[in-house]
Amino acid sequence: METKEILLALRKQHQLTQDEQAEKLFVTRQAVSRWETGETVPNTETLKLLSSLFDVSINTLLGSPR
Repeated sequence: METKEILLALRKQHQLTQDEQAEKLFVTRQAVSRWETGETVPNTETLKLLSSLFDVSINTLLGSPR
């Protein structure tokens, strides 16, 4: 799976809207949307926050096994 698919799946699994996720990560909803469409990828600091929010490793977020 690609990062964009993983981020979308995790957000839906945790029943968050793009707005809710953006608020928890201190980013805009548009940033979340761009990650999920593959336009951009989260920066290092945001990957750390995503890892903590979803309780997965950064490698998992990037499509690699733990």
